[in-house]
Amino acid sequence: MTYLKSNDLFGEITPETLYEKVPRPIVIADHLMTPDNIGAMIRLADNIGATEVCFLGKEDEHRLGKVRRAAASSRDNIQWYFSEENDLHKIVPPRKQIVAIETADNATCIYDTQLPEDVAFVVGSERNGLSEDLLKQCDMVVYIPVPGPTRSLNVSHAAAVALFEWQRQMLAKKRDVIPEAPRPEVPRPASKKYKHIFFDLDRTLWDFDAAAEVAFERIYDKYNLKDLGIPSAHEFHEVYHPLNERLWELYRADKITKDYLNRTRFVMPLEHYGIHDTALADHLSEDYVYWSPRIVRLVPGTMELLDYLKPKYHLHLITNGFQEVQHTKLSGSGLEPYFETLTVSEEVGVKKPNPEIFHFALRKAQATAEDSLMIGDEMAVDIDGARAAGIDQLFFNPNREQVEGDRTYEVHELLEIKELL
Repeated sequence: MTYLKSNDLFGEITPETLYEKVPRPIVIADHLMTPDNIGAMIRLADNIGATEVCFLGKEDEHRLGKVRRAAASSRDNIQWYFSEENDLHKIVPPRKQIVAIETADNATCIYDTQLPEDVAFVVGSERNGLSEDLLKQCDMVVYIPVPGPTRSLNVSHAAAVALFEWQRQMLAKKRDVIPEAPRPEVPRPASKKYKHIFFDLDRTLWDFDAAAEVAFERIYDKYNLKDLGIPSAHEFHEVYHPLNERLWELYRADKITKDYLNRTRFVMPLEHYGIHDTALADHLSEDYVYWSPRIVRLVPGTMELLDYLKPKYHLHLITNGFQEVQHTKLSGSGLEPYFETLTVSEEVGVKKPNPEIFHFALRKAQATAEDSLMIGDEMAVDIDGARAAGIDQLFFNPNREQVEGDRTYEVHELLEIKELL
């Protein structure tokens, strides 16, 4: 199997010709709370080819920068706006049928429901879902069956399931719209003879988000956060995540200290629920820092890939994480024996994407930029930084995000790297 860029594949099969026969959908989201979800909805609507996204509620100018970053290039590809209008029929053209995605008593399973061709999908907020008033305005209500133990979907994930199920149904009805075409043959990129492979750790090899979810469940139960009005550990993590990401952006830019980050990242999500308790925030932070590196969750394919690479290359790590936390992850996960050097931003005094941390790592590994390859999941941090240091880069992009910027290689699964190296 040869890696194929999405532009090459979709340029041949032209799925957008569906809209020669079917009207484009629109998407409406009711009072979303987190900029990451708002940005994800914009990207999703752009991916599906919708005409617009309407966010019900007041526009918060302080969040727009984060929304635009989360939406990436999609922010310029599709119309998106905020509206305080509560009458859906003033937003949705009369010809369109309004379909709510919600677990209401009159909802039908989306996979057993024939969705309308001319459609406007409506999703609710992260915490409260869709209001009764909005549900009454919808022509149809569908639910998505969730077989796992956490019986709820992130709002942007639920919208993605619904939109692509709608697309699947439309394609089944209009089979002549998209002609079958052979996939273009794209040769595998010629590999240089690398000697040293540098990895990022978090979200490249270590499944940071999966470990964090479990850590949040433990601190949620330990401190009885339900009694303080926080509905679930999952929701608390959903509120925490974008706030923590913003603080990490400031930390990488040397605008805040490590101590400030550790305390504030729990102060702010507690305040979201009206809880003003810095002592509790300190306890949560201490327990989170203790548990998160001890809950071993690896990205699928990590050990198999390292087993494959270890006999062939010198393996190294470059990370912006805290030194004591990253050492705990390595020692407890079985990753430590695979790596000859570990470079942590705290020991260097600068953080990725500063080229100096890459130069420091090269010297520590007794490697050169010419015989090295950097593998990481963040374009602006791992890939841009390595490129600035003259090192070839491999962008690990499991979510297949449309991210601007040059890179030497790109893969969507770790084990694809075996085909390149």
